[in-house]
Amino acid sequence: MPPRQTTDDTSTPARRAPWVLLLLASLAGLILSALLAQVHYNATTGVEVDSFCNLGGKFNCDTVARSPQALFAGIPTSSWGLWGYTIALAVSLWGRFRPRRPEPAGIALWMSLAFAATSVNLAYISLTKIGALCILCMGTYVANLLFLVGALLVAKPIGSALGAPFRFLKDSPKQAIGLLVTVVASAGILLAAHPVYWKNAKKPSVVHRLDHPHGIEPGGGHFLGATGQVLIVTEFSDYECPYCQIAHHQLRELLDKYPTRLRIVHRHYPLDQACNPSMAAPLHQVACQAATIAECAGKQDKFWQANDYLFANIRTMEGKPLAEVAKAIGLELAPLQTCLTEEGARAVALDVSQGNQLDIKGTPTFLIEGKTYQGQLPPIVQDRVSRP
Repeated sequence: MPPRQTTDDTSTPARRAPWVLLLLASLAGLILSALLAQVHYNATTGVEVDSFCNLGGKFNCDTVARSPQALFAGIPTSSWGLWGYTIALAVSLWGRFRPRRPEPAGIALWMSLAFAATSVNLAYISLTKIGALCILCMGTYVANLLFLVGALLVAKPIGSALGAPFRFLKDSPKQAIGLLVTVVASAGILLAAHPVYWKNAKKPSVVHRLDHPHGIEPGGGHFLGATGQVLIVTEFSDYECPYCQIAHHQLRELLDKYPTRLRIVHRHYPLDQACNPSMAAPLHQVACQAATIAECAGKQDKFWQANDYLFANIRTMEGKPLAEVAKAIGLELAPLQTCLTEEGARAVALDVSQGNQLDIKGTPTFLIEGKTYQGQLPPIVQDRVSRP
């Protein structure tokens, strides 16, 4: 009697080999997503964290992790990556050990198309909205490309493979629906149970002094600190820029330590088209509004209170009622609303114009004794103010 044929023949190496590529791509995606999850946690819960994948310039994982676009449906994209690659790994194992079954090849092909579309979308967001690239994210793009190649190798003919999941639903509805419910339920659990650590992170324990002399410089800009012949550091800053927040704390700590030797001047330079004509595309979409609120707070002699509040709470500013912001800073709501429409916007526009005259390319940028320094606070500041 001839041997009975089976549809689950696992003895064909040629059929199993492409699944190894899918397995490797899934594992690579899992590892990269885990690293991205760690970067996101560190970047959103620690003020002075500097990730290993920060290469300088546009290649900065922390900038991407701290951006609002690092969340999808209120959950970090890295967590969605862990979820998606876990499913991809399960499908790849199914296909590896049941290479003649059409369902895993069809599901893998549909997943690979979704992964590829996600890569294109995230790359576009990084370039046009965030203005920075993450090398770990780019690694997932490579993993997704390899997954697509593997899926195309196992999904032959492609037309038949694309229809396999739907035939599975028709021929084996209980099994198909069971798998679908499992996937949807896992997504629901992720949405419901994921900790929102980026919102609940403790603010820096230091409370900066607000009793220093303060006012407005003759050329514009709010100053805080010593008057007379002292070191003046003018910072062109963006409330939504994570490195501006770091510089903000560094400068205020120096001022608290050397109150008679340093004066800080804050100038606004939001990186967004809404108030900065030098920007080619939208980027920090809350920054212009935040800068205007700070200027209007200055009309009520609360600029530096607003400055501290905005740096500490910028990630939750989008959609927050103005009345809530005013109450937190200690502002009268009606004058604030009136100021926002004209005076505040004009003041921000003046700062942006002066920043563009200095050919500022990014934030933070510091103007010290006629020379500009971009990025980190230059050592000259510490050296000068601490000198006996």
